[in-house]
Amino acid sequence: MNDNNVLLEVKNLRVSFALTEATVQAVDGVTFTIEAGKTLGIVGESGCGKSVTARAILGMVRPPGRITAGEILYHGKSGAPVDLAKLPPNSQEIRSVRWGDIAMIFQEPMTSLSPVHTIGNQMIEAIQLHKAVSKRDAEAISVDMMKRVGLPTPERLLSRYRHELSGGMRQRVMIAMALTCSPRLLIADEPTTALDVTTQAQILDLMRELQAEFQMAIMFITHNLGVIAEMADEVIVMYLGKEVEVADVDTIFHNASHPYTQALLRSIPRHDVVVEQLATIEGTVPDPTAIPSGCAFHPRCQHYQRGVCKVPSLIELSDNHYVRCARALDLKH
Repeated sequence: MNDNNVLLEVKNLRVSFALTEATVQAVDGVTFTIEAGKTLGIVGESGCGKSVTARAILGMVRPPGRITAGEILYHGKSGAPVDLAKLPPNSQEIRSVRWGDIAMIFQEPMTSLSPVHTIGNQMIEAIQLHKAVSKRDAEAISVDMMKRVGLPTPERLLSRYRHELSGGMRQRVMIAMALTCSPRLLIADEPTTALDVTTQAQILDLMRELQAEFQMAIMFITHNLGVIAEMADEVIVMYLGKEVEVADVDTIFHNASHPYTQALLRSIPRHDVVVEQLATIEGTVPDPTAIPSGCAFHPRCQHYQRGVCKVPSLIELSDNHYVRCARALDLKH
């Protein structure tokens, strides 16, 4: 890896939620790097810590959650890297990074866009928070970006409210808003889950085009491995707050070695195979207040062996291919 290309380093990140009945370790020692211009895919079922990891980067973890350990090193355009984990969530320092250098789009723009402000007011406010421009210039930037994301008659859309737009249009508005300040990293948290298949394909194509145009990095969070295959360069598979497999996208799809990754792959529909019933993963993600002892995945794992599957560490199977499984070498194919 060329260190000059490193944009973000997350090291041993831990995020805890102090609840009445127990303390939940939502993110438990996660480590990864994002390079400029590349896409990191983070995949896993709901409740595995993907979104909390993303929110921690931007200082957006809501109480009672808080970062309890680790570093989030952002490499700016000049000077030493800044540890975002050490910045107060409402400080000017994190605000200058949030939406400016690192922007985020969410799964459901209906809950992210204000119902009482026009699209134009929201976009212009976001631009003026990070750029010393007039309202007229901010409006021009908004119109130009909405044109780039394929929205029709953007001048008219500025006066519209969120409920007046379709789901696909709202998502395009969110992308346009995120890109108005030319971020170096775009965090996309399940950005296409609520969309129909056709609109989803259009949004993914749009994100790839804009990534190439702006040379930005993307952190793409999803439960859908099919989307990961289309978007990612590197992949992290998460389960109950930990990375269970880390590799480049080709290795994940052609040489997956963790039983959880293998199970996720089996559940992807295939156009060349007709099946009566789609494969599913047995059981559900455990309650985070009652995580199983030993390997957390073992109650759902068809390869579990008592006495062998103890608390696993992350081992390197080959160059840049890491797996958290005591039987990884046995199951490697």
